Amino acid sequence: MKIKNTTNQIVIGDFLKATMDIIAENTSFGYSAFAVNGLKERLSREFKFLKNIHIKGKSVEVDKNINSVGRKELRNFFKKIVNFMGPNYLKILLAQKLKPSDVDYLENLGLKFG
Repeated sequence: MKIKNTTNQIVIGDFLKATMDIIAENTSFGYSAFAVNGLKERLSREFKFLKNIHIKGKSVEVDKNINSVGRKELRNFFKKIVNFMGPNYLKILLAQKLKPSDVDYLENLGLKFG
């Protein structure tokens, strides 16, 4: 899926990085990487594309082949992550941290921020 020069690869990377930044604000970057890796591991059976995401320290690397993941699967992935973390509060914080194009992309998938 691609909207306005935004791809799955970019949005997933930005989303996970913003989530790590949010967690790190009240803990540490080490813990935020641990927490996001834990979520990734927990969801890896359901979402096979997670093997294409690599979290190393403060950075998130997403392989380009993730761009072939379908809209429904992406929507389900983002909703699961948000629901694990606390839906309303995380959405508010993500809306503040993500680029407007990322928020538009996520809203187009069905994840509502407002």
